[in-house]
Amino acid sequence: MSFFLKPLRSLLLLPLLLAASSLFAQRKKPDVPPSKEVIQYLADFQQIIKKNALYADSLNWAQLRKEVQQQAQGLTTIADCKPVLDHILHTLHHAGDNHSFLIPQEEATHWTSSSYAGPPADSRYLGDGVGYIKVPGFMSMDASAGQTFAQNIQNQLVALQTQHTLTDWVVDLRQNTGGNMHPMLQGLQSLLGEGIYAYDIYPRHTLMKKVPRYHWSEKQQQPSAGEAAPPPKKVAILIDSLTASSGELVAIALQGRANAKVFGQPSAGYTTSNQPFNLSDGAYLLLAVGYRMDRTQKPYLNGITPDVVVEYSPQDTPDKTIEAAKKWLREAR
Repeated sequence: MSFFLKPLRSLLLLPLLLAASSLFAQRKKPDVPPSKEVIQYLADFQQIIKKNALYADSLNWAQLRKEVQQQAQGLTTIADCKPVLDHILHTLHHAGDNHSFLIPQEEATHWTSSSYAGPPADSRYLGDGVGYIKVPGFMSMDASAGQTFAQNIQNQLVALQTQHTLTDWVVDLRQNTGGNMHPMLQGLQSLLGEGIYAYDIYPRHTLMKKVPRYHWSEKQQQPSAGEAAPPPKKVAILIDSLTASSGELVAIALQGRANAKVFGQPSAGYTTSNQPFNLSDGAYLLLAVGYRMDRTQKPYLNGITPDVVVEYSPQDTPDKTIEAAKKWLREAR
């Protein structure tokens, strides 16, 4: 499962973090050892990272443990540990990890709720036998909400195919900032084709370092959406600088299929695979544990460079990226 934290969020929270740091400094009792609860919580947090993080071997663990021990002095509750967790993650980020982050307990409750109010997918007919589907990010870990999101995508693909004779598709992942990638891929499975269409690479796993993902064939049962849409001849994938994390991983899954081409701007560069770890206080650590290869086993470590770079279109002007995709789709018919 992969998730994305917008960089802008860090800038918006800077004043609050400074205020929290001041309050933290006032509450600490440097000469008093941390409580057993704090010691255990911080030890568990570090162990998760040491055992699973993609960049774990790049950390100086002896130095980090010393720093954590110093910063933990005087802490009595798990809630007091936030600045220490931030320091650990900052150290991880400095080692090269730009993707791992913490979801606090109160925010995690929203992510696991079955009530999801995010935007749905949107589709339309572009003419010349070309269907269009725009897939937004999906910020939920709830299974029922994910099923509803995936089913909506499938329903739109089938409805458009029923109304028009389609040969090709445009999949728009621009401004898809990520979240839970599985419902996105489940919804788009008729466009992905059969078989393995991605590999997750886990350098720290001892048994399986390269894990094939998403076997699918027409014999396997799919969520009911009426008559399944036939596989397209060509697929154009649209991305931009806001296509991030799970949005990028969906693009990679599509990019590896035959007769697929990527249009737009380079993606955000959050192509590591994040795994959620549930902490004892109900918070989640979304930890970068691997990276993704497409079905041709091409690795993606620093984002996606489009096959065709298209400049941004000013507001209220024709969409140059869609036009470039349509031009390619019409070629060699």
